[in-house]
Amino acid sequence: MKRTITVGGQIAITIDENNRVLFIQFLSDNENASVLEQGSLTRGQLQILRNAEFDYVACKAPLRSRSTLLKKAAHGRLSATRDEAYQLTLKVFKREGLDVRETLLREATELINNVRL
Repeated sequence: MKRTITVGGQIAITIDENNRVLFIQFLSDNENASVLEQGSLTRGQLQILRNAEFDYVACKAPLRSRSTLLKKAAHGRLSATRDEAYQLTLKVFKREGLDVRETLLREATELINNVRL
């Protein structure tokens, strides 16, 4: 069953210097408005209250990688970053029971030697 609920009130919107919405708040004139769904999540946190008032707070955009993968290995990767640097990342878990020194040295050498820099 679809229905439309019309609610009167005031709305407040906060934006940053780049005109991105940071916060939206609606304050209902009717304290006895119909019950609405509570809670939602979409690029921010939305809270809808029983009297039709709601608050929305924008979440920060997820961080995106700023590097380009050049070569991948079992325990790491070699990337070229946007600031014109090379980044070597290696990670060996203790639970693997490997010789850490030998594994890191072998994979670092393999990554560096098998990529055109």
